[in-house]
Amino acid sequence: MFNIMFDEIKNYFKENNIPKFRIKQLEDAVFKQSITSFDQITTFPNNLRDELRSKFSLISLGLVSIEESKDSSKFLLKTKDENFIEVVLMKHFDGRRTVCVSSQVFCPLNCKFCATGANKFKRSLSCDEIVEQVLFVNQHLKNSKERATNVVFMGMGEPFLNYENVVCAIEILNSEKYLNIGARHITVSTVGIVPRIYDFTQLGLQVRLAISLHAPNDNLRNELIPINKEYPLSKLLKATDEFSKITNKRVSFEYVLIKDVNDSVSCANELAHLMKNRLSHVNLLVYNPHEFCDFKKPPKDVVLKFKKILDNVGIKCSIRKSLGDDISGACGQLSGKRK
Repeated sequence: MFNIMFDEIKNYFKENNIPKFRIKQLEDAVFKQSITSFDQITTFPNNLRDELRSKFSLISLGLVSIEESKDSSKFLLKTKDENFIEVVLMKHFDGRRTVCVSSQVFCPLNCKFCATGANKFKRSLSCDEIVEQVLFVNQHLKNSKERATNVVFMGMGEPFLNYENVVCAIEILNSEKYLNIGARHITVSTVGIVPRIYDFTQLGLQVRLAISLHAPNDNLRNELIPINKEYPLSKLLKATDEFSKITNKRVSFEYVLIKDVNDSVSCANELAHLMKNRLSHVNLLVYNPHEFCDFKKPPKDVVLKFKKILDNVGIKCSIRKSLGDDISGACGQLSGKRK
């Protein structure tokens, strides 16, 4: 059940003989109406609102700042224990509203190009804190009568190092009773925690899987993503092949192009060979520079040439439009600055 706080409220209702239907009203207010204060729950009598406000809170995350552009908004939030996390809203031209959520406070994996990994790992987020990020965005969208339509676990942290809480959050996001976001509109991105990929496959969810690949061979990937030494490409691709076989779902492979690091013709050819005969789709992303390392963005002609090599051998591939370059779009930038 979402939110220990709700369990406390349930116990309070039971101890004080408050009718059970009040819980349903509370859940509708929070999940369907994006209400964040007991004062706004007009189905509750005034005295009950006063009681609950004095004892409980509907939100645990506090807003620190918002940076906005035409097509995205980035929220810096503070947890109760004074940590900072980020959530990004991406506004697509077709009406989709995608929320990129964080699963940890920074990350222990130290990927060399990542702003999140450049800061010291603090802790994993609770199921409540993950779900509340989406509720927070829904509250922000409320005035425009919009809601989150998609959720991607591509923010701060490695989701599969917080496996139980991430799965808990997915079930709540997907539940008709709560946020009712279709499973096919939820994507979990991992750098490749192989045992959890197998566990995730067996859950039978319709949620999409994305792999943060970023290198077409073990030598380069070991440099960029140190966890690759534990779970090399042979093991990782065996796990993703199993996912595709059992779920009949295409796996997305995310590949951030970094100037003079992984954007060469030879890298493109290696990647094409790696993806051949796999149920896959390659998402090419142009590196988003940030202050925590000195990697550079490749020129446009290099990006197009890289894509063409994949296209020519029939690899399904697209260049993902970058949203948020002008709002500290790389995960961990705002939190790193605040820290």
